[in-house]
Amino acid sequence: MKNKNKSDDSIVKKSFISGLIFIFIVIVVFYFIFKDNNAKETLIILLSAKRSYLLIAIICMSLFSICEAFNLKTSLNLLKEKVSFKQCYKYALAGFFVAGITPSSTGGDPMQFYLMSKDKVKSQNATLALLLKLLSFQISVVFIGIIGLLIHHKEIFRALGNLKYIIFLGAFLNIVVGTLYFLIIFFKKVIMYLVNFLDSVLKSLHIKKREMIINKITLWVEEYSKASSLIKENKEILVKLFSITIFQMIFYYSIPYFVYRSLGLDATKIFTFISFQSVLFISVSALPFPGAVGVSEVTFMRIYGKLFPKRMLGSAMIITRFINFYVFIIYSGIVLCYHIVKSNNQKR
Repeated sequence: MKNKNKSDDSIVKKSFISGLIFIFIVIVVFYFIFKDNNAKETLIILLSAKRSYLLIAIICMSLFSICEAFNLKTSLNLLKEKVSFKQCYKYALAGFFVAGITPSSTGGDPMQFYLMSKDKVKSQNATLALLLKLLSFQISVVFIGIIGLLIHHKEIFRALGNLKYIIFLGAFLNIVVGTLYFLIIFFKKVIMYLVNFLDSVLKSLHIKKREMIINKITLWVEEYSKASSLIKENKEILVKLFSITIFQMIFYYSIPYFVYRSLGLDATKIFTFISFQSVLFISVSALPFPGAVGVSEVTFMRIYGKLFPKRMLGSAMIITRFINFYVFIIYSGIVLCYHIVKSNNQKR
């Protein structure tokens, strides 16, 4: 029991430290943003923006988390876990917050697992539910991103210049992660072959903790491969999760378009914005920066340089990032803190 409490405290402490680092990075990034963009002009543009379109953009961001909550509830209910939508919405918000403040979004799933454990969800079922969510998310992100890149690759590469290599790196990392999940679930033998190969490499390098590393990876593979029979018996569930995730990402990718419309612009169609944003997301989501802060802002300025008038571009980027990231980070952080404090008070 003491070890479990130590583990729980460790997750919270790591999240707190990540939060402090994240705040520091945000301050530095926004210093350089407002150094080149007039804060007063940005405020004027924001106040003159059409509120109806900004409201739609905020609704799209809210639907993003609601879709994830639906996916988690669907997966957990399949595993006979009795969880409410309210609980799953809490998991979705917590995942967004901690993923946003940790490099490569690595902290989101452990925090969701932690909260599920607090709600007495079996650890095995929590792991499988998170795996199903991750698998549908990776497939959807790569699927939409590749379609967007195929349709608009010339404009995107021209706009990004040398930054286009970030797209290749981001796409490669996302495809590798998605492929690993797929292999673990459906081709366990291939993964075990790779594990044995890694074992021989570590052995030849005389790594002292070789056995511990290999044992941990093997246990991880065994745990995740259990999802294979679950998916094969419930194929329609994976289709449902994938469909919901597609809508989830389309809501998210549509936000820059509604910011665009709020500024009185209408020359470019929503499908172009969805394509551009899907490529931007796949480029930066796997990079080792908390919330992709800094990289997202720079890439936005490049990729949307031809869609927004020059004088509005900086303001459009700031408004978009506040709606699809910063404001929601604050909101989800407050909700997470509330639940942690409430849980601790109940313990006492």
